[in-house]
Amino acid sequence: MKIYKPKTKEKIKNSAIELFNNNDTLSITTNHIAKNIGISSGNLYYHYKNKEEIIREIYQDVSKIFESYNFFETILICNNPIQGLLHMHDTYVELFLKYKFLMRDSAVLMAVDPLLKLMYADKQNKRIIQIEGILKYLISQEILVGIPIHEIPIRAKLHWFVSAYWQVFSTTTNDVSKKSILETKEVIFNIHIYPFLSVKGEKMLEEYMKFTEGKLKWIMK
Repeated sequence: MKIYKPKTKEKIKNSAIELFNNNDTLSITTNHIAKNIGISSGNLYYHYKNKEEIIREIYQDVSKIFESYNFFETILICNNPIQGLLHMHDTYVELFLKYKFLMRDSAVLMAVDPLLKLMYADKQNKRIIQIEGILKYLISQEILVGIPIHEIPIRAKLHWFVSAYWQVFSTTTNDVSKKSILETKEVIFNIHIYPFLSVKGEKMLEEYMKFTEGKLKWIMK
């Protein structure tokens, strides 16, 4: 059986993620990253020009994984969009936890790297448009009621703001954790979804809760 051996670039990125997650990102240098995996700084510079380039590639990797889930598209065609939304947020927990430094230090990283800021802004605009699309769909299907159409753009921005920057707020007292990431889901649903559920939407939520409860009972047996 052939044993997979990570290539040097992959080792460098994994080393960077480990160090960034466990330390202040700005305090970690390329020397730290190279030393962590036992290679020379010269070897690292053969693959990456600087730390910013490593971070940009990690951000691209995360974006590709995020988009590969196709949750925004799936929610629009599933039988229970509320379940789809809840499942989407639960799935992202492990992804965001693995790359928690990006959630924690995004504002600082963009401030020191204009190219990362441009990449982030492009993805941000795309996500906000996708959130707007989901809100419009839920309203058109009478799953959500009582939300004026003209409020959708600002609600989508606020939804994104909580998703993207809640961890910056959380780290003023604690580090990014599974609990703090799940807290974003709680905030988003309690503010943007649950108060506006129609009878139809409430039934979808009830179906999801029954499914989740049944699944938990099965796991605990």
